[in-house]
Amino acid sequence: PASLARAGFEGPPLVSATKLFQAICDSPSGLIFAVDEWETTFERIGTAKGKIQLDLDDMLEQLDNLSHPSTDPDSHELYPFVLSAGERRSFTANTILRNPAWRQKDNLGALRMAIADAQSLGLSSGDEARVTTKRDSVVVTVEVSDTMQAGHVSLPNGLGVIYPETGITGAALNELTSAQDRDPLSHIPWHKHVRARVESI
Repeated sequence: PASLARAGFEGPPLVSATKLFQAICDSPSGLIFAVDEWETTFERIGTAKGKIQLDLDDMLEQLDNLSHPSTDPDSHELYPFVLSAGERRSFTANTILRNPAWRQKDNLGALRMAIADAQSLGLSSGDEARVTTKRDSVVVTVEVSDTMQAGHVSLPNGLGVIYPETGITGAALNELTSAQDRDPLSHIPWHKHVRARVESI
């Protein structure tokens, strides 16, 4: 409340919040909503010693596990590639801006792969290939790229949705990723590390 009052939004909580809400509506280019000094910032740390606690037991346990990674050899044989499912590219955007005609490059959301990997599979840019994960399979267009490391492939984020005039363009990445393969703390799936197989068709 004191921070809001110093920014000009005085009064009881409901009055102060109402003033702030109205100011936000009236100021589309932004506004100052709180005024504080550095000293008051650190006073808000609510731990017993007044310090930010970084040695979290569950996090340290996960760090210890990094030195002993558990790998499934069958998984690496069946799915020799690591797929980054959701690379940010120049012409991908939020799904509310999905008219395919706006994408001047990479209109199909190509699978990028390293030169050596493409050669070993007999693939060239523009060819179609099948990408398979333990969850699903999809046919994509290939883009051979010297920006990719051997064993690493990527698909762009934001595609695989239906547009009225053109239908589905690109791969829906959530169909390729499994909720079982996820970070144990945040429970966010490992979109950037999905074991995959790539085959020419």
